[in-house]
Amino acid sequence: MRIQDIKIGEIYRFKEHPHYSYAKAIEILRPKHGKNTKSYSIVECEHTVYRNDKMGFIRYFRPADLIREDM
Repeated sequence: MRIQDIKIGEIYRFKEHPHYSYAKAIEILRPKHGKNTKSYSIVECEHTVYRNDKMGFIRYFRPADLIREDM
């Protein structure tokens, strides 16, 4: 998925494991700005096992690792 296709607040699945866990986009971090020390853009996500979980882990993913939920 391209970085410009990601919308804050939407829920995505993972390309490698499309039937396990969810990632809700919280923030897009541009290269070498703020918390992102990488040379590429990353997405800060709330990673949960079930869609309606009340809390999850904050994790960072490349946009290419995420896919839309309906795919």
